[in-house]
Amino acid sequence: MVESNLIVVSNRLPFTLTREEDGSLRRVPSAGGLVTAVAPVLIQSKGTWIGWPGRGLTPADQIPDSEPADTSPAAGLEASQVVPVHLTEEDFSLYYNGCCNATFWPLFHSMPDRAVFEETFWDAYIRVNKLFAIAILNKLRSLDKDSDKIPVIWIHDYHLMVAASTVRQVAEEEGLLCKIGYFLHIPFPPWDMIKIFPWHDHILQGILGCDLVGFHLQDYCLNFVECCRRGLGCRVDRTGSLVEHAGRTLRIRALPISIPFQRFEELAREAPDSNWNNLQVILGIDRLDYTKGLVNRFRSFERLLCDYPEYHGKIVLLQVAVPSRTDVKEYQELKEQIDQLVGRINGRFST
Repeated sequence: MVESNLIVVSNRLPFTLTREEDGSLRRVPSAGGLVTAVAPVLIQSKGTWIGWPGRGLTPADQIPDSEPADTSPAAGLEASQVVPVHLTEEDFSLYYNGCCNATFWPLFHSMPDRAVFEETFWDAYIRVNKLFAIAILNKLRSLDKDSDKIPVIWIHDYHLMVAASTVRQVAEEEGLLCKIGYFLHIPFPPWDMIKIFPWHDHILQGILGCDLVGFHLQDYCLNFVECCRRGLGCRVDRTGSLVEHAGRTLRIRALPISIPFQRFEELAREAPDSNWNNLQVILGIDRLDYTKGLVNRFRSFERLLCDYPEYHGKIVLLQVAVPSRTDVKEYQELKEQIDQLVGRINGRFST
């Protein structure tokens, strides 16, 4: 296989690994927009994916190839294209459940009252980001130095916001050529939110270790540019979405990711008739997460049925809620609250 110069880096690998009774490992496809959007590109270019392989695995474990019947987006990703980053249970808990999901997740969604600020969380976040940076640098060193293609490192999401600065520093010291891109899959908050985080300057400097930074929306780009100006004193160009830092000029761009529309259209055409000819269906598909507004959605639907009884038997809310972070107490309580709401609404209005 001809090795590509594309290196994709994310918190998790694009599949989970389960151990069989005989001790062997089996790949299980992962759900999520990142895998759906990025895996086909990486497979086609024969690049490398760096990520955490999951709990209970050691460096001695060999990553298996996908099952022959696997048709998921990551099915064509060969074991040789995967670089696992192993974490201790303590580091994973403090970094992932702590800093990423108890601090950054609510803060970046502008819910500071839910954010938890702990120095132990932040210390673990720095340690894990350095482990990922080491894996990136090792891969970078192994690539063909005579190739005329400059390696492209593509780092993803809020789990790895400071890895790029380490990669940049070491790569420059060792003369390793590379281009670093970063994409944030969640909102980037305004300055009034980001400044609440005690180490916000490290976050901004970490992201500024890249050459190109991408966000979903132009508003998030403007938020980031303004945070760099106010938090670090960087020279910025708001019109051109440019930031100057450490003698370099970074491009900040809105690069929204969409769904594979043609595939969904094809599935809709092939789907059997539901026979719901006289029924209006409201379909919702979300992760089970407090940022999705599911509780308010159900309460609004209940209010609709209560205030407009003429809709009884004529409209249905079909909500697909994918379980998420089931080991976190807050998410367990959210599921219980939604289960109670669904039971109450169905008990009161079902026909």
